Amino acid sequence: MIGSAAKSMKHKFYEEKNVLPLCVNEGCFNNVAVREWKNWSFKSECHSCMNARKEGRDISGVIRHKKICCENIDGRLGFKCPVHPSEWDFFQESLDMDHLDGNHFNNVPENVDTYCKLCHFRKSKEEGDWDRHKGSARKIEVV
Repeated sequence: MIGSAAKSMKHKFYEEKNVLPLCVNEGCFNNVAVREWKNWSFKSECHSCMNARKEGRDISGVIRHKKICCENIDGRLGFKCPVHPSEWDFFQESLDMDHLDGNHFNNVPENVDTYCKLCHFRKSKEEGDWDRHKGSARKIEVV
């Protein structure tokens, strides 16, 4: 069930001629799943791709972009992922997709990396990704 604030923000989203981004997976042309309308928060994948990934199924013609482990295992963020690769079978739902340029509408494979929640949190905190004054911050006026 969608609350009144969420309904209002969904209406505003479309009223402003916004469109949902496409699923990040190559070969999939579905819109992304909506995480939360009141903040215009979207997943990087569509429902079909998310469900197939979680069930371990492939979709013909679709190349899955979300990795099975944290891409920061190589230390690309300036620190190494604390989760050992042998442990990833137990942490699949703890992986996030990070939009490198901060723009969640730029939902293309080249702009998205897979990080565990620990690395994603630290990266976001250190780079100020939550700063509403940052240039890439979503400019949403709540109605």
